[in-house]
Amino acid sequence: HMTGDIHAVTAANNLLAAQMDARIFHELTQKDGPLYDRLVPKIKGVRKFSAIQLRRLKRLGIDKTDPDSLTAEEKTKFARLDIDPSKIMWNRVVDLNDRYLRKITIGQSPTEKGFTRETAFDISVASEIMAILALGNDVDDIKERLANMVVALDRNGNAVTADDLGMTGAILVLLRDAFEPTLMQTLEGTPVLVHAGP
Repeated sequence: HMTGDIHAVTAANNLLAAQMDARIFHELTQKDGPLYDRLVPKIKGVRKFSAIQLRRLKRLGIDKTDPDSLTAEEKTKFARLDIDPSKIMWNRVVDLNDRYLRKITIGQSPTEKGFTRETAFDISVASEIMAILALGNDVDDIKERLANMVVALDRNGNAVTADDLGMTGAILVLLRDAFEPTLMQTLEGTPVLVHAGP
């Protein structure tokens, strides 16, 4: 496992994939009101937008900060990503070349209510997250790049990002220790810094 970077990238990549599929499922099985209430719940009688939700509102052109002040139309616009299952660009990853995972069908469990789709696995080091980890300048730059990753298109052809899914912070946490290079040595005993994937 070397420095653990590949494992961290795999976990972060697959967490994003799982969140996207869960979001599609919940949008297909819930009405607008309950979906909005799940995304912005009342905690001790108070409803607040998180920082990542405020960024989404800004991208949507909604300049309100009170969750209860949104119109029904704005709530729907905020809550529904409306991802087109045929336009998903984000695959799960695994750290080996398993040819039988190059095309799979997910969602076959009865609990998924018949919402199946074809997808695929890529090799972990091919994840965009690995490229960001390897090329990012600092934590702020990496966070911005992670937020802007396009994972799918909605039914109108607009980009859906990791930030739209609310996943930037969670991905960053999984990658936290992978930011640091690891001091190793060559067979000749020369010190070398190993960082990110091949």
